[in-house]
Amino acid sequence: MSTAIIFDLDGTLADSTDCVVYAAQHVGHIHGLRTVTDDQIRHRIGEPLGPMLAALFGADGDLLQQLVKDYSTAYVQGTSTLERPFDGALALLETLRTEGRKIAIATGKSQNGAEHATARMGLAPYFDSIHGILPGTPGKPHPAVLQRAMQALGVDAANAVMVGDTTYDLDLSAAIGVDSVAVSWGVHDVETLRGRSPRALVHSMEELLEWLLVHT
Repeated sequence: MSTAIIFDLDGTLADSTDCVVYAAQHVGHIHGLRTVTDDQIRHRIGEPLGPMLAALFGADGDLLQQLVKDYSTAYVQGTSTLERPFDGALALLETLRTEGRKIAIATGKSQNGAEHATARMGLAPYFDSIHGILPGTPGKPHPAVLQRAMQALGVDAANAVMVGDTTYDLDLSAAIGVDSVAVSWGVHDVETLRGRSPRALVHSMEELLEWLLVHT
């Protein structure tokens, strides 16, 4: 039985895909970079911001640093209309807290971005700790952010479960022997997620809550 539940944020608890797409397309446009499709952007959600923008636009050096700054500004501008918790996310978290579960976030956002996003959406009070990518540390699918969350909760791999919507979440879990639960409402399709052999694949917040209450 797992004793701690660690959630991804974007695509799992937060419907932020449109905000990510908006911000990425914005920086590509204002810097006159190559055209990328919305689907290409969606497919890279979950990666750290720098590597995501580098892969999308072929940028590096000073240009990449400027893209990261401009993206962050555009993302914040879009949050009021383009970022919100998924229906049922707050109820799920409230139930888990009421049931005494240890819960944390391990996201590909920067630490600053994770803290601000969870506060904006009213998610932060439900969590024991919130973990994003720290400067100088690797992002997903490297398990560093998950390991930090586990350390903060005081659990080992046998007593944790990771909930996410992308292969990055499932791969970082597998790398350190943590069970994973895949959700089907995020950016990676069901067959791709099944290919990573998560312990469970769920299709609604209600189904996710039922699974977590039984198995954690």
